[in-house]
Amino acid sequence: MTRAFKGALNLLHTCANAKPGEQVLIVTDHMTDPAIASTIMSAATRLGIEASAIIMKPRALPGDEPPAPVLAAMLSSDVIICPTSRTLFHTNARTAACRKGARFISMAGATMSVLASNAMFANFRKQEKVLKKLVIRLTRAKIITVTNPAGTDLMFNVLGRRGHGVSGLAARRGEATGVPDIEAYVAPLEEDAYGTLVVDGSTSVTGIVRTPISMNIEHGMARNISGGSEALELSRILREAKKRTAFRVAEFGIGLNPLARIRGSIIEDEGMLGTVHVALGDNTRLGGKNSAPSHIDLVLKNPHVQLDGITLLKGRRFTL
Repeated sequence: MTRAFKGALNLLHTCANAKPGEQVLIVTDHMTDPAIASTIMSAATRLGIEASAIIMKPRALPGDEPPAPVLAAMLSSDVIICPTSRTLFHTNARTAACRKGARFISMAGATMSVLASNAMFANFRKQEKVLKKLVIRLTRAKIITVTNPAGTDLMFNVLGRRGHGVSGLAARRGEATGVPDIEAYVAPLEEDAYGTLVVDGSTSVTGIVRTPISMNIEHGMARNISGGSEALELSRILREAKKRTAFRVAEFGIGLNPLARIRGSIIEDEGMLGTVHVALGDNTRLGGKNSAPSHIDLVLKNPHVQLDGITLLKGRRFTL
């Protein structure tokens, strides 16, 4: 039994709580290694679970809607697992499927290395307890500040915004999560984020960042994006969205998976303990008010996070 097959078994049994008699749908695309869907299908067979796979054209932007046949399949499924090159988490299709009771798991950017990674075997239930404490702290916060050795120096106003969490578990009807992502997040007030953001980990549209991406944040908007080839690609994709709202700060998140590492796959990278991420674009499904065609996550390493002047996280160490 391969490590990836064991990861797929844990994905179905622990994370999705999938059972015989349920309809499991795997949605993938031509830019994702077909071995991932095949391995999950084989694991489903081992568990006596009915699973089907559908392959679609890759979406241009994270958050682009799937085609009508995929939506129809999602609406008739009990469990939906999405190893896709661009996330479907921030789509109307995902929202509609969850409203009908489907359990949704994003695996955006996943590779076979992710499926076989230690992160897939984290103690998700144990970390969920830490996650709940962190969500409460984010909900109570007014001002979040973030710095890191690469040069980040940011301030977010989150007054009145609720914290939320991704536990890596989708056991109940309508729940949506990411695997092996574990994170707490909040949507900052749309026009009240300021400072310098230096991305030195990865992004959801370029993978690992080899030359740090720097940008100014003014009134919640990303400006003056600079760096190497990854900065150029990020700028191109943001312009491709053709809406100013794609440049707006949408989310601040804190990774909690102690077994994850940055490997260029956003579904693991953004959940790594010892990282934080800032997203640009849509946050209407995260408790915010910014509607945009895309949602792009930017991962930072070695953060120092303060809530209302009190240290919450420094590197991998929490004060909870």
